[in-house]
Amino acid sequence: MDNYSHRLVDLKHPIKSKLMLTLLLCLFVTSISQTVVSISGPSIVANLGGFKYYSWVFAAFSLTSAIVVPIVGKLNDRHGPKKIIVPSLLLFSLATLICGLSTNIFMLIFARAIQGIGFAGVMGTMWIVIALLWRPSERGKWLGITSAGFTTAGVIGPIIGGIINDFIGWRWIFFTNIPLCLIATIIVMVQFPPQDRLDKSKFDLKGTTVFGLFASTFLLAISVGGHQNSYYSIYVLVLLLISIFALILFVAIEKKAKDPLVSLDLFKSRIFSGGILGSMFIVMPWTVTSVFLPLSLIGVLGYSASKASLVLIALAIGSAIGANIFGNLISRSKLILPIALTGFASLGIGMFTFGYTNLNIQFNLIILLSVFIGFGSTGAFTAFTVPIQNNLPENRIGMVTSGLQFSRMFGISMGSSLLGAILLMNINNYNFSYPRSEIYNPDNISSVEKIDEIKYEYIRENIDLQIFNDDVKKSKLNLQNGLNKVYYSASFCSILGIIISIITLTGINRHPPLEEDSKPNG
Repeated sequence: MDNYSHRLVDLKHPIKSKLMLTLLLCLFVTSISQTVVSISGPSIVANLGGFKYYSWVFAAFSLTSAIVVPIVGKLNDRHGPKKIIVPSLLLFSLATLICGLSTNIFMLIFARAIQGIGFAGVMGTMWIVIALLWRPSERGKWLGITSAGFTTAGVIGPIIGGIINDFIGWRWIFFTNIPLCLIATIIVMVQFPPQDRLDKSKFDLKGTTVFGLFASTFLLAISVGGHQNSYYSIYVLVLLLISIFALILFVAIEKKAKDPLVSLDLFKSRIFSGGILGSMFIVMPWTVTSVFLPLSLIGVLGYSASKASLVLIALAIGSAIGANIFGNLISRSKLILPIALTGFASLGIGMFTFGYTNLNIQFNLIILLSVFIGFGSTGAFTAFTVPIQNNLPENRIGMVTSGLQFSRMFGISMGSSLLGAILLMNINNYNFSYPRSEIYNPDNISSVEKIDEIKYEYIRENIDLQIFNDDVKKSKLNLQNGLNKVYYSASFCSILGIIISIITLTGINRHPPLEEDSKPNG
């Protein structure tokens, strides 16, 4: 990659600016898919059914992204960015089309898993190209611009998703993104220079495969564990045993690998191990806000998708404010731990308030709480990124950064699965006959159209409408009770984050890596 990296950094500034604009377009079209799906989730479930698998619409995306993240860096070393980002965009476009054409929840989950692979290819390559294009003194500015791109996607995505969902239908949320993906692909093919330098090192295929087996079986076990049925308990046990065996096998393979997917000796460092755990607990409360909060607002409180989208916009705005403030303060070593504690405390207070109030508060207060949560999340995120990188050997920075990025994606997937299981375990099952059984089906209660259809069935069956109204209220309270436990669980995750912060970041200070650590391995 040396010749290629020199060619990129030596390009003229206008050309590099065009390449950055291309990357920002790729960032926008792939990132926006997450926010629009969050806001349209209740409508999707109402149409396709399968409420018990709701969390896997998000978990599948994050799981495949997490598995692919460490692979992307190595593929870039072997083939160069252009040969990775173009297929990733095409794969993302194909998966987006399948999402829009999905006829059941399982087809959608499969397509979202493929989307996650394409997303990881685009995102992982983007950070690498920024490092190749710009000298260290210039990277900070462009990383800031990139963060602004994320914020833009976070603000515009919910607006677009809410409007399309309410007026056209959730499928068009996917269809309208495909032309943008294809345009971005064409621009990348035209703008990026050719590549002729390849890294011939052997790829750790065994480690990658076994790790994928561990991650998928472990998260599937958590998700299946939410079903209140002894029949599923056997599957949970089998999946957990497979995941444990795969993890042991993965460790054995990585110890012998010449170029491992993950360097296990990094886990001997308190800073690295703590950084991995802390990064996971940062994103779990965030997952609640982006995945389960729209379900509360639309399914329980009856807000439209357009109005509920304002909460996700507030989350993005809070993140932007926090990124600006904490990004300037994190260089002061004495503030690292206070920033982390402030971040996790904000997340915990926000989640606890959601649970305690059941969101039966003014909508303006929900908006303010979302800003508060977004603000806090970036504090914890910043404290578990820059100081971790600065306190580990410079020659391991790529692996460290990939490890932290993997941990966050895995945390999102684990959060979706675990909290989805908690939601299912705290929803009661009612054995009413038709049509009353339909109003107690979580698939239907989040859709105004479905409720109206069921109301017509009550009238046809000569059932008193007062019973209908009582059933609707009781069904919504049932869903609310499950979501309430989700919010409290997320606040507990923040407490664990505070403990991890104290253990990991107490006494941490920026210092040059030890000389023996800085020497290349081997």
